[in-house]
Amino acid sequence: MPRTPEASAAVRDATRARIRRAAVLLMAEQGYHATTLRQVAARAGVADGLPSHHFGSKSGLLIDIADRWRERTRAALAAHQDDDPGITLRLLIRSALLGLDTSPEEADEGRAVSALLADPQARDVLRAAGADTDSADLLQALEDALTRIGSPDPEGDRLVLMAGIRGGLVLAAEDPGFPLRQLEDALLERVRPLTT
Repeated sequence: MPRTPEASAAVRDATRARIRRAAVLLMAEQGYHATTLRQVAARAGVADGLPSHHFGSKSGLLIDIADRWRERTRAALAAHQDDDPGITLRLLIRSALLGLDTSPEEADEGRAVSALLADPQARDVLRAAGADTDSADLLQALEDALTRIGSPDPEGDRLVLMAGIRGGLVLAAEDPGFPLRQLEDALLERVRPLTT
């Protein structure tokens, strides 16, 4: 009996998720440039041609990973849009450093995405694809949260937070034991005096 369209879509989505996760972990381990789609397929346990079929290319896969991260962050922000701006700040910083880590598996994947997004070659691909423009609303949400807590210089505080995040990602890419949770707290402490 043939699959229903819904069942086919579920299989397709599950396959895409396995490929995406395998790519994130491999690219974080060995770098964007060194990772091949064939390695991704082997790690995901799928046929060699499936990553290319679903994502077009290695850069298409990377762009999909970044798009997924942004969409999950936007959804989490929307769920907390009327909350304290401190919650918004923590959510944005955690998302940038570790993903939203709603499960142990996602925490591992979030750390891998963070390492991947610190990879200079991956950043070049994303920049060329307009990822910085696609993230403008998230940067604006960060600045808006800083304004809501009373920052006298929201743009400057946003730059300091972004530099801390980017630096933390680079350090975590070099040292998997780098304490990203501690960095999250330190960055929040940077603006916490504004909320008291």
